[in-house]
Amino acid sequence: MEMEYFRPAGKNSAVNLALLAIFTALTTILTLAIRIPYPGTGGYFNLGDVMVMLGGLLLGPVGGFFVGGVGSAIADMIGFPVFAPITLVVKGFEGMVVGYLGSRVRGSSKVNTLDIIAVIVGALIMLTGYFIAEYFMFGFAIAFGELITINWAQVTIGGIVTLLIGPTIRSYLRTINYGEIEPVTN
Repeated sequence: MEMEYFRPAGKNSAVNLALLAIFTALTTILTLAIRIPYPGTGGYFNLGDVMVMLGGLLLGPVGGFFVGGVGSAIADMIGFPVFAPITLVVKGFEGMVVGYLGSRVRGSSKVNTLDIIAVIVGALIMLTGYFIAEYFMFGFAIAFGELITINWAQVTIGGIVTLLIGPTIRSYLRTINYGEIEPVTN
């Protein structure tokens, strides 16, 4: 059975909504669990990009946008609210692009070239989006400093973890028969 990607309606909507809620919550939790601040901006290193990219890879572009944007923005509203609107857009598009490109190979149980491209493009969206926003907020030097330190490390770790565990989870989810519950027979 092919893994179904997030759709708000359809035979797998309950499972998809549950996965969407779980991944969104995990994105918020991982974003808040380890926060290493960058002094110039108030932004911080976190592990949320693991779930942003993984959410996109496993839930497709719509799920990836929601998990990345909403899960990360909730964490920012708790940790640093001024970044929440930027995060909603930037992390949302990061998850969406990983989901869109990753959905092209949703039947694969191993990491492949398109998975790698998806993670790289998602990382570039995150790096570019925050750099542009911080450039206008704080100036070139501070924005560039954060870009090459915590933001680069954050998406690199997120991408590596996603590529290491994502295809295995994708393969597992594909084997689950979402649409039918087998009757118990004695």
